[in-house]
Amino acid sequence: MAYFRENEEEATKRQPLPVSGEDTDTEPEEYIESDYDDGFDDPAEEEIEELSQEEKKAIRVKRFRAASGAGNVTSIIAGTVVILLLLAFLMNMIGFVLNDADRNFTLFQTRF
Repeated sequence: MAYFRENEEEATKRQPLPVSGEDTDTEPEEYIESDYDDGFDDPAEEEIEELSQEEKKAIRVKRFRAASGAGNVTSIIAGTVVILLLLAFLMNMIGFVLNDADRNFTLFQTRF
């Protein structure tokens, strides 16, 4: 992680420059790494920490709560769909009964 330190002097590290008489094709033997931290963590440097029993239990509790919350939302949506279907069936049945009653009253009013 990036750590910012205030009021510290910055020392610039430089790579050795090749002298004009030396061979310029060879790379320097040692690379001097700067103190600059780009803020990205190196995965190779990270240590795998074992979680304690309390941390594992807390993670399980959070997962259970998330799963039960998702289950509650799903059951609410399913219940709403079932209620809407039952209302549609009820309206269809009421329309059928009214239509049937209208036909029966029409038949009673016809003269033979």
